[in-house]
Amino acid sequence: MVIGNGQFSRRGLLGGALGLAAGAGALTACGPSDGSGGTGGGPPEDMGSPEEGRLVVWGGVAPEAGPQELVDAFMAKYPDIEVEYTRFVNNAEGILKLDTALQGGVPIDVFFSYGTVDVVRRAQAGLALDLTDLAGDDDLASIFVQDEPISTLVNGKLFSIPTTHFPNFVVINQDAMDAAGIEIPFDWTIEDYHQIAQEFKNSGFDVGAYNVPRHAAVGLGGDYLYTEDGSESNFDHPLFRKRLEDTLAMEDDGSIFTQERITAEDIGGYAQNYFLDGTFAMMLDGTIIARYVKNLEEYPHDFRVTFRPYPSLGAGEPYFNPGVRGDDVQISAKSNYPSAAWTFVKFWMDEGAPLVTPSGKVSPFQFQDGPSPELNAALFGENADELFDVESFEQTFFTDVPPLSVKTITTAYTEISEIKSQIEEEIRLRSKSIDDGLEEMKTLSDEAIASWSS
Repeated sequence: MVIGNGQFSRRGLLGGALGLAAGAGALTACGPSDGSGGTGGGPPEDMGSPEEGRLVVWGGVAPEAGPQELVDAFMAKYPDIEVEYTRFVNNAEGILKLDTALQGGVPIDVFFSYGTVDVVRRAQAGLALDLTDLAGDDDLASIFVQDEPISTLVNGKLFSIPTTHFPNFVVINQDAMDAAGIEIPFDWTIEDYHQIAQEFKNSGFDVGAYNVPRHAAVGLGGDYLYTEDGSESNFDHPLFRKRLEDTLAMEDDGSIFTQERITAEDIGGYAQNYFLDGTFAMMLDGTIIARYVKNLEEYPHDFRVTFRPYPSLGAGEPYFNPGVRGDDVQISAKSNYPSAAWTFVKFWMDEGAPLVTPSGKVSPFQFQDGPSPELNAALFGENADELFDVESFEQTFFTDVPPLSVKTITTAYTEISEIKSQIEEEIRLRSKSIDDGLEEMKTLSDEAIASWSS
């Protein structure tokens, strides 16, 4: 399914009640519902009000990187809502810790899910409140339930609010690019990306780039894992084969790391370390990279970073950006203070958003407002021009072309994602052929979809 990129309506409400009265009225009837992803039943009886309650919030960003300042600002505005922020590390162990806490007796009212897999899994498990009616009745949040979806839906329902605008783009070592005489246009293709990765490799880097563009996501949009009607997986589409062929070719010519090295050195969660220590010259990433580039104490380096748009399949062809509106905030289905939690969610995505921008977060509404000296200073730090090509960032980031991906089909999404990840790794390790791997992906994923649909 191909989904366009809906536009935001500018809201005139920094301050004020933020539509709290309408939101509070809808809360009692919007627990996870049978057939829409949840297990049925509503939240406990609300013990507070839109401006009164006690909230426990779990997020993946360190408190000192902005969340605590946001919490303090929120409590100053709403003195009758007490908020405790708890950090969990967004890795396998931390994700399991949050899931276990949500399923058990740990009191959590608001939590963050970093990725579609987590959003979908928690919604389908009945752990998250259905926010569809709340958002629809609110001037600020109604954009997330408009006719043309702009954020992840689970069986047509909204269980999360995205707090970041996170397109993917290419982050490049500008000093190395200039020294090698490499020219990278703003209108470039996946084939160009491969060629330039080879040029960086030949100029002295261990490998030229870290990752490979996602052909199917670029060409098909957010629901690229599925056929158009969602009844089957889409792994027999030629774009999946093309990416795997390009990945193996880039491993063979040294353009990217081999899977063996990624596994042996556990590079997956620490790619920024290898970029900033000069192991490779470019990577596909998003605004989060700014957090590491400006942290010279932990990541010492002496080069400037420039940016380019995500490469397309072919010159001049329309395509999608595989990035998302993400860092989704969800309200626990077990919260005793859902009205107060909704107040907090809206504060985070709007008034409070600039307070977490220094950690590499730009909200959808900040994106809609466009570039500004204030945003650049928060995102890139005091010495922005020394470390970043800010002009290239603005040219790359503040655009609606290509549109962001939007996921509207989530049947067996968690299972399909795991199948895809495991088999792709086996193909890269050369323990399975591309033909056999794609056939297995298709068979197992179709079985998972059928199981969910029966």
